[in-house]
Amino acid sequence: MINFQSSGKRTLANLAAGKLKIDVIDCTLANGSVTPTIPGINWIPIKPATNAAFCAALVQKIIADKTYDADALSFTTQKAAVAGGFGAYTNATYLVIVDEGHPNHLKLMRAADAGIDAPEEKDKDGKALDQFVVIDAATGQPAVHSACGKGALEFEGEVNGVKVRTGFSLLKDSVNEYTMEEYSEITGVSVEDLERIAKEYTSHGTRAGICHKGGSAASVNGIDTVMGAAVLHAIIGANQMIGGNAPNSPAPTTAGNGARYKLGTIAGKPDVSTKNATYISRTVKAWEKTDEYKNRVAAGEKDPKPLMPWFGNGAASDSQALLSIVNRYPYQAKILTSFMCNTLQATPGAMRDEVVERLCDPEVLPLHIVCDVFVGEHAQYADYIVPDVTPYESFGLPTTGTTFTGFGTTVRWQVKEPESMLLDDGRHASWETFLADVAQACELPGWGENAIKDADGKAWPLRDACDFYLKAVANLAYAEEPVADISDEEMRVQALDELPESFKAAVTAEEWPKVLNVLSRGGRYWPMSYVHDADGRRSRGFEKENQTYYYSEKRALNKNCYSGKRLPGVFGYNPETFTDLSPMTDHFSREEYPFGASEHKPRFRSISMLSNSPVMRDLCSHNYIELNREDAVALGIKDGDKVRATTPLGDVSEGIAMVRAGQTKGAFALAFGYGHQNYGAQDIEVDGAVTKGDPAVAAGVRIHQMLDPTVTGVTGDDVISIIAENDAASPGRCGGMFKIEKA
Repeated sequence: MINFQSSGKRTLANLAAGKLKIDVIDCTLANGSVTPTIPGINWIPIKPATNAAFCAALVQKIIADKTYDADALSFTTQKAAVAGGFGAYTNATYLVIVDEGHPNHLKLMRAADAGIDAPEEKDKDGKALDQFVVIDAATGQPAVHSACGKGALEFEGEVNGVKVRTGFSLLKDSVNEYTMEEYSEITGVSVEDLERIAKEYTSHGTRAGICHKGGSAASVNGIDTVMGAAVLHAIIGANQMIGGNAPNSPAPTTAGNGARYKLGTIAGKPDVSTKNATYISRTVKAWEKTDEYKNRVAAGEKDPKPLMPWFGNGAASDSQALLSIVNRYPYQAKILTSFMCNTLQATPGAMRDEVVERLCDPEVLPLHIVCDVFVGEHAQYADYIVPDVTPYESFGLPTTGTTFTGFGTTVRWQVKEPESMLLDDGRHASWETFLADVAQACELPGWGENAIKDADGKAWPLRDACDFYLKAVANLAYAEEPVADISDEEMRVQALDELPESFKAAVTAEEWPKVLNVLSRGGRYWPMSYVHDADGRRSRGFEKENQTYYYSEKRALNKNCYSGKRLPGVFGYNPETFTDLSPMTDHFSREEYPFGASEHKPRFRSISMLSNSPVMRDLCSHNYIELNREDAVALGIKDGDKVRATTPLGDVSEGIAMVRAGQTKGAFALAFGYGHQNYGAQDIEVDGAVTKGDPAVAAGVRIHQMLDPTVTGVTGDDVISIIAENDAASPGRCGGMFKIEKA
């Protein structure tokens, strides 16, 4: 396995040898990632919520200089891309209907639109596949995408009397909506750096990549950043290429229907999906597809508006679910179960009195059950808290993600007996135990006796964590080729012969020595040659579909539930907006509120923990409101002054100023994980025994973002709605509008 430490060492070695160059685009220079002593790595400060503008500037320059890989962009299918030496393809050549009078306006052109009589193709499940239309690069004539190897990248004209354009040509227009100088003004990145990075990025063939994580997209226009990175990876053909954009590590089936157990099959599973049910987070389903919309239209309403926004392209969202619960919309939550989460503290704008009051009101939320190791900000308002186990007392089979590009899976297992309460039947209290007992009491399918089927059809019980996870380990042990049995000596040396009998009973006697083999090694990993080939592609799995959408039909057709506006289906920079897609600057003055916000993870905190560690608190007792030196001088603020950052709606983040280099102008930064209200900050009483809190845990400050003024107080006087990404529904953590002054 390649962990962060070993990859960091190899990165430093390659930088020192001149084999690697890295540009770090970040609002804040934090944690010593970039220092003057390391050659080849460079910090470029950028303003919060402008990452998409940075990407758009690069794409504009690459297209203008024609340094993109035309072959990689022109392949119309995965099969054609693989045959051409690449690992992925795009829909950059697919034609988009731009005729406003056409019933399929903004959709990708299909064979029927083009008047092409194409034979029907079906997937493995018998579902008819779309036949998209391209201009065949070889003949110059319209063809279905699966019938030719390459399409024309730039085409604007008519096919069968219908006005069409390629996705690539629409992208070109989109990134050219701003000049390079304007992109520089928006981002704070110089034109020279923008052009230099664009040229450098395209000078290494497919061996270049962009590492963008959640923070770069944690704004109300964050999906634009995700789309920008996807466009840039595909523009040089880097997807699924060694040294380029290798996807997360593939892994054998463990918790699904694997080699030994069918853990993905539940007998009697209810037929519940988004077709007949609705996420409480108001995601996945567009507003006009909801029963509420249809019923209100049937009752005579013209263009009805929802109480809260709907996010047709978003997945399940914990922050939106929280706000739906406290607003009792689109329906009331009667019972909420929360596992190992701190949504209240992690949702910018949600940690306010009116949210807490509703969360505690039984008329709003009749029953709230939390299962956690800690009593955090979210857990403290629950009706019941079920004790959970720590990572060292629990099971898990996480794939190794971007830290490992090979084939394999990590295994986490109980290395000590849990310290949670011991139940009468010998099990310990935990999330899995709670689920099993409640499910059996409710007679739910998939739990209790005869819940799990093995490959031979034999039924096994599911009553505890080991019943499930050790069967998943058995699937891993038998994946591809079974591992060897563990030796008696190795078992004894590692004290694996002392594991609980419940572990051994979870699998067969034949499987147990192989399961122990995997447990003893913390997982199972295949040689890198199992995945990588000599031609620079992945030798395993690259034949599978890997397509980058240069044009997203789904996004283009998504209509805003309040304004009716649509976002373009191609990548581009969109300024920060509120829910109705109106720019924030249409409502509030950027001159009065000139600062954006950003967060970074510090060395001495994690997402919510480590504030309970005295050693970590001694190293850094609180965080700061971090300011650029020039901004601080202009504001008359000195290092150590008490300052406040205030939104246009009066939300205040108050803390100690750190005036520093390494912070972009026009923005302030906070280290995340401080400013707790609980997690050991308050006294906790359990069964009459009081555990005293430590006020030091509460030190520091968190960002308090404003609510969305286009929803709150507009669609309903008591509606609480956060600023959020219009596609993903995620909270607008970074960016926003603030003024900073001495407190």
